[in-house]
Amino acid sequence: MKELEGMKVIVAGAGIGGLAAAKELGKAGAEVTVYERADSVDDMRYPWHDDVQPEAFARAGLDVPEGSFRKKNWTFVTPDGAVRRMYEAEEKADFSVWRRALNRELVKSAEEYAEIKFSTAVEGAIAENGRVKGIIANGEKIYADLVVDSLGAFSSLKKDVPGVTVHEADEIFVTYRAFRRKNADAPEAEYTNKVYLKHKGERGIAWAIQDGDEVDVLAGRLGGANEEEFASAIAQLEKENPTIGAETVRGGGMYRIPVRYPATRMVADGYAAIGDAAYMTVPMLGSGIATSLAAAGMLAKCLTEAAGKGAEEAVSVKNLWNYERDFYLAFGAEFCGVDVTKRGVLEFPDELLGWLLTSKVLTNDDVCALAKGHFLNIGVKEALRKVKAAGLKKLPALLRVNAMLTRGKRAIKTARRIPAVYTPRAVGKWERKLVKAVTGKDIRR
Repeated sequence: MKELEGMKVIVAGAGIGGLAAAKELGKAGAEVTVYERADSVDDMRYPWHDDVQPEAFARAGLDVPEGSFRKKNWTFVTPDGAVRRMYEAEEKADFSVWRRALNRELVKSAEEYAEIKFSTAVEGAIAENGRVKGIIANGEKIYADLVVDSLGAFSSLKKDVPGVTVHEADEIFVTYRAFRRKNADAPEAEYTNKVYLKHKGERGIAWAIQDGDEVDVLAGRLGGANEEEFASAIAQLEKENPTIGAETVRGGGMYRIPVRYPATRMVADGYAAIGDAAYMTVPMLGSGIATSLAAAGMLAKCLTEAAGKGAEEAVSVKNLWNYERDFYLAFGAEFCGVDVTKRGVLEFPDELLGWLLTSKVLTNDDVCALAKGHFLNIGVKEALRKVKAAGLKKLPALLRVNAMLTRGKRAIKTARRIPAVYTPRAVGKWERKLVKAVTGKDIRR
């Protein structure tokens, strides 16, 4: 007998984590149905590629999607126009994976174990006596033992689920992204993969990346910007990168992506969030493909290990907390430190950021680690080398950077103290400490 036989599971949204969870839970015997508002797999979400570690697919039992290619080395541009190139050996580079190719692979894999219903919009959750009992989709009430929320940062379920974390607008990356036809009449670019940090001195990034006969164009701002500001940002990119042509091949819309530390409450009785709904994206990068695939396995493990206790116990917040705890220990704690780094860098004066990026203080390995969304944990010997490289005149700048990294280490340490067992008091105390460590804010539930 399969461990989860007899358990009914609803996956709300065909996100990456949701589809991977549908496969894993279906393999374990659960009756799984995925509800997705898009009309088909090719209409789902983002028409671009993201960088993913190839081992993430192997762990999930998936092939690297068709059309994937090794990530190219980037050239970072400071607010004052200085540049810093990164060099990463090809065998160490992530794969750039087309989202729609990945969607097709995940849907094909999930369909072996779950039913997928397209053209079905999930409007809210059914909550009775403090428990999530199902969803409302296309106006119909549908009941299940467990609802897996894979509806993204602006999930329509969260408003109905007691105690889960909702988003904050200033931690959403609002971005224009398009693949433009390359301007064949323009001179070849000196740097073909340019990433602008604090583009135009604002809280965000931009890039112009050559993709064969196309140019991947992005302009994004943390918390958003008005239409005029986005138009100005795109116009500046076009001016500085003449290879950007006028024709849009794909994309060309505005998108909203969470770039924050993971939710402190991603589970409730009968409910578990995954992917962007649980803020599983790397705060520096806004991509959560690898982490969402891994989280699906963690959720399945949590449920199968408790299956002998009955469905109600398996989907209780006390048991599902093991899933959240596993995620925090594997990824979430480091993401908290990365989030502190993100916040600190965005508050750096342009001059400080420009000097830091182009100096010998940051090694190529440091830059590669940051580009992958890792936290810089610098030892004493390396810290002394950096002080020597900077010189005494730059000591105040280094002290500011050190203070930021110290706060990041404190956030990681706090996150790793996630309670081993769920109790409202213990989780509430941990949550308050973690939010304070990452954001500096005090919260009271």
